[in-house]
Amino acid sequence: MPVGTPNRRSGKPGAVGRRTAPDSVDRAGGRRSETGRSRNARVQAAAAMARRLTAGLKPEEILEVIRDQTRPIIGGDCWALARLDRESRTWEVTAVRVQSAGGHESRGQVPHDHSLLAPILEAAGAPVFGRRSASPESGNRVPPLPVAAPLHTLLPLMAGGQLAGALILGHSPGDFLDRSDRDFLRLVADQAALALENARLSEQVRASQATLASRQVALEHQLKRLTVTDDLTGLYNQRDLFEQLPREVQRAKRAGSACSLCLFDLDGFKEYNDTHGHLEGDRLLRTVGSVVSRTIRAKTDRAFRYGGDEFVLLLPHTSRAEAQVLVDRLRKAVSEALAGAVGFSAGIAEYSPGMESRDFIEAADRLMYRAKRKGGNRLEPEGALRRRSA
Repeated sequence: MPVGTPNRRSGKPGAVGRRTAPDSVDRAGGRRSETGRSRNARVQAAAAMARRLTAGLKPEEILEVIRDQTRPIIGGDCWALARLDRESRTWEVTAVRVQSAGGHESRGQVPHDHSLLAPILEAAGAPVFGRRSASPESGNRVPPLPVAAPLHTLLPLMAGGQLAGALILGHSPGDFLDRSDRDFLRLVADQAALALENARLSEQVRASQATLASRQVALEHQLKRLTVTDDLTGLYNQRDLFEQLPREVQRAKRAGSACSLCLFDLDGFKEYNDTHGHLEGDRLLRTVGSVVSRTIRAKTDRAFRYGGDEFVLLLPHTSRAEAQVLVDRLRKAVSEALAGAVGFSAGIAEYSPGMESRDFIEAADRLMYRAKRKGGNRLEPEGALRRRSA
């Protein structure tokens, strides 16, 4: 085409028509396509992280999600999550390696001014990209994360406007982080911060639930204790006796083991009560309860206030002769504690085959009244009464 001839595409005189070389079109289109694929991969990775970083994840699980989604895009040798504890001035660090598909991890605690992590505090919430690894300082141990990587990128994790921790990427100089990589890492850090805060809140909820469950159990135990305990003496009450006695009878029946029952009351208690008043009578009963609790075998025996000034001792794995020794020791202890103000009459029955709970109590009761008829302030263990149920 002659010079000055109007260009058909531009319509301007003197313009020479030019064509772009096909290979340059392919290269430019390839670059645009590659950029588009990279951007799409980042979007997909961010979306996948958002779906997988749920509220219940633990720190190591958060790290595994981040590692799996970011490794194909920006490389890296290890990931670590450091949670800042301002009260103890330490970092709680959890780390995972790229090579550990499912779980090699390390955990530990390091001071807040550790040489690797201190820059994130000094940076006032700004990321620190490509920090070279430094040798551990004297007396400042290496944090529990793979520090063999030549470079570390530190990403602050913010919660409520405060630094809550740091996300750490260990990588090599060949893993060049361009502007889009850094923007992507900031997005990853935001998601990690949210996941870490959710994990913290989940831990608080679990701790609160555990505390509430523990308190509920304690209250239930306290309520149970109140329903089976005599308020005045601190011993178990009659209701509990009628729950525990059948169990011990059945246990003795199955195992063929010895079991004894003592029923005792205080001779002259009514006269003492009439003379000194009910408050003094209550004080005397409390004293008896205290002496009984100190004298019986805590892990084996069980003592009950049967009613008024009557008491029952349930003595598993105890023969009549062994029970007599224990009850005689108790009688002397009560007499000493009360300075002989009242007496102590007791009947001791030993379980024999065919006995039921009512038979057991009636046998001890008859023996106790036999002791009273003999003058009181004594034990009546001999000649245990036996009665077979119909």
